[in-house]
Amino acid sequence: MRNGTYYLNNSGSRWVSYTDGAKDKITLLDANGKAHTRTAIFYESFGNFGLVCISYKGKKIKVFADSTLPA
Repeated sequence: MRNGTYYLNNSGSRWVSYTDGAKDKITLLDANGKAHTRTAIFYESFGNFGLVCISYKGKKIKVFADSTLPA
């Protein structure tokens, strides 16, 4: 079973994280207050912050972990 953090490039700015053999999940709220749980495709550093790449409405978007999704 795969667990831990794995880096996707040599600079260490992109990574994936596995828990109990599955990628981590993130729950975000949209503008209407509805919760959406998505699998984190990968994480990416953005200066001193971290972005999460998720699939939302058929598109891959990068969002901050505490942001709201468009309605």
